[in-house]
Amino acid sequence: MEESSPLRQLPLRIEPWMRGLLLLAGAYNVGWGAFIYYFPASFYQWITETSIDPPGLIKWQGAGVLLFGAAYILVALYPRRFWWVVPLGILSKAVGAIGFYFIVMHSEITQPYLFHLIMNDLLWLFPLTVIFIRMIQVRKQNTHETAA
Repeated sequence: MEESSPLRQLPLRIEPWMRGLLLLAGAYNVGWGAFIYYFPASFYQWITETSIDPPGLIKWQGAGVLLFGAAYILVALYPRRFWWVVPLGILSKAVGAIGFYFIVMHSEITQPYLFHLIMNDLLWLFPLTVIFIRMIQVRKQNTHETAA
């Protein structure tokens, strides 16, 4: 009786749902960033619940969100080349949320700010982290296959 050959481990890959989520993150961030960039006063007045003119930082935030949106789309299309954008995105979500709270909100919390915090930062931390872990695994596997 013949012994069956040992099962070979299937190569790891970036799953289609991960690419889809990165495309969704890209589209979301492009849209939200464009809104913040082109309508900083509306965004600032909504988030702070005041009628004060926005600081110039708000327009830069919009530009940064737009840039990350485009970068997430690049990662979805070319995950092996632009994998490093994902940890930068995770870092920007975490640091951006903390900085926005202290610099823009002046340590005050409004309901629109909480909505913005959850939808723009916290919601994305978990899936981006899962995708980044998979990207590390894929990179390690490809490195070991190349070295063998």
